[in-house]
Amino acid sequence: MNPGTITAHLHPLLVHLPIGILLAAFALECMVWWKGRDELRPAIQLSVILGAFSAALSAFSGWLLFREGGYDESVATPHQYWGFFTAGIFILLAWLKEDKWRRPVFIAGVAGLVVTGHYGGTLTHGAGYLFGSAETGEQIASANAAPVQRELNPDTKVFEGLVMPVLRSKCVSCHKPEKKKGGLILSTPEGLMAGGESGPAVLPGDPEKSELLKRIHLPGDHDDHMPPKGRPQLTQVETQLIEWWITGGADLKATLAEKPLPDNLKAAFSPRTQQEVRANPVFDKKVSPAGESAIRKLRSLRLSVNSFGEGQPWLVVSFAGIKETDQERLSALGGVKEQLVDLDLSHTGVQDQILRGLEFPNLVRLNLSHTNTGADIATMISHSPFLEVLNITNTKADLSIERVFGNLPQLRKVYMWATGIPAETVDQWKQKYPGISFETGVAMNNAEQMELKTPELKFGRSFFDDTAHIELEFPFKGVDIHYTLEEADTPSLQSPKYTGTIIVDKTTHVRAFAAREGWKNSPVVDAVLVKKKYTLTGSSIQSPPSPKYPAKGSTSLIDGKISDVQSADTWLGYEGEHLTATLDLGAVKSVEKVFIHCLENNPSWIFKPVGIQVYTSADGKQFVAQGSQKYAPNTGMGEQKVHLLGFNLPATVNARYVKVKVESLLKNPSWHPGKGEKCWIFVDEMMVE
Repeated sequence: MNPGTITAHLHPLLVHLPIGILLAAFALECMVWWKGRDELRPAIQLSVILGAFSAALSAFSGWLLFREGGYDESVATPHQYWGFFTAGIFILLAWLKEDKWRRPVFIAGVAGLVVTGHYGGTLTHGAGYLFGSAETGEQIASANAAPVQRELNPDTKVFEGLVMPVLRSKCVSCHKPEKKKGGLILSTPEGLMAGGESGPAVLPGDPEKSELLKRIHLPGDHDDHMPPKGRPQLTQVETQLIEWWITGGADLKATLAEKPLPDNLKAAFSPRTQQEVRANPVFDKKVSPAGESAIRKLRSLRLSVNSFGEGQPWLVVSFAGIKETDQERLSALGGVKEQLVDLDLSHTGVQDQILRGLEFPNLVRLNLSHTNTGADIATMISHSPFLEVLNITNTKADLSIERVFGNLPQLRKVYMWATGIPAETVDQWKQKYPGISFETGVAMNNAEQMELKTPELKFGRSFFDDTAHIELEFPFKGVDIHYTLEEADTPSLQSPKYTGTIIVDKTTHVRAFAAREGWKNSPVVDAVLVKKKYTLTGSSIQSPPSPKYPAKGSTSLIDGKISDVQSADTWLGYEGEHLTATLDLGAVKSVEKVFIHCLENNPSWIFKPVGIQVYTSADGKQFVAQGSQKYAPNTGMGEQKVHLLGFNLPATVNARYVKVKVESLLKNPSWHPGKGEKCWIFVDEMMVE
């Protein structure tokens, strides 16, 4: 995060400082006017100077924050202008010597302070916050009320009747047309499905990749946790409702007759049940925070440790993917056994005999998926009476686990794909334990094969100097990954199987897919890794980028710094115009190919370029066109991703200068929620080979 961004984000902290100082100074000034307390004048003058300085700093930080976007300009603009006016008035007051002008200037400054505060309150909390009405009070009460709808019937629409009330009460205050934080609007179905700057908020059928749920599940003290700290948080039932809705396809029109609630949610919404769904009682316990030395020990062993939130003792610890789950790592958990509520041991070397020695009295979530555990799972969880969620997917869990179900009153969900437990036994458990949701996946026949997910392709950087290391991963065992490294090859079942890290020492186009008998092959994932042939010595751009995304100007195109997220400060952003850059090789060299690293994030109006034009020159004055490459634009909303676009010159050319025109779509297409408005292109690196 750059200094300007840090200063901008300090605005909510800085803005309260001048208010307190200047109002205190005004109170003292009133005592001078009414009581003749002249001995207070030195204190008043000091307070005015400090208040004027802090007001100027607050106004400047607010201006920086406003430039980041996401605010209702009809409110933010007058808030900004009144802030500058107020700061200016008090700076004038600090230099004013004539007593006859002090009183009207002081009163004008306090009036400006009140008006600025009014617009600031409206911007943050909604209309009517400072000068509220009875209607505003009702809205606030409604926002804090639990949106549990007790009167349900088969015609109740799942989204309008259940999901939308949750969003209104917990999310819409920050994500509405007047204040679209992160470019996201949650007050309408269209805004929800369009997403924001971080990508789609909801991916139907895929809760793990749905940004809305990812933010909700983050630890409470995480910067990206939603709702933010200090705002009403989602209840357990509300979170489960949204997760169920997304998993079922995020249908905006389905009724309860078409999408019946699962048993655990039925109980929460049923008017006949006497059981109110409450927060897990473990969180009412008084537990001391874990010692810093215990947390440092875990982190030194490469374990992820996160807190639930500032001032809370509860911890989330993850071993996920660490195969060497040795006794030292497991013993280190003893230092946080009272505070540990969420433990992830998935894809590790944990075995049954290890589980026998693990006791965590306050554990709420446990993930043992893809481990060699089985009979002793019941022994471990019998010591965790507050357990809510258990994941035993792809383990050797057996029938012995049933003996603890009756002793775990908080248990709500068990994920158990690919275990040895017979389907008929699971059906019996569903009847016997209606409060527990047993997730066993989707039954399929050969005519209804499910498509595998795309494997994950990992590498260090898109541009490398010596060698690049490529890794391919799939979350489940028993799946083969086939790959190719040659541009002319198409990956097939005859292509090599991935067995370990791939090391390449030349420009490579890697493409891969996942395959398993009885399943449809996954889509192909691909990436281009470019070995640097030349180090560019200079660059220039024909027109400056948007002030919102300036990066470091033209040098950002050749500094080797790239990113895959929109929030990075590496991007040159152009709104409604093309980007034309000239690259300098330092001397005449042979040129065969040009690469462009760019970002796509359609919900934030950022599109992949629709074309590239390339020109070369020996002297930087006379340029020769070398051709162009067109790219098909999207026809629907896609997720945030980066692209490495390449252009092959028709023949090798000797040149010192290469001019590249990156063509923008210029306006959002007709299918986009913001159709007709100017769209963006983001570029952060160019390379010549």
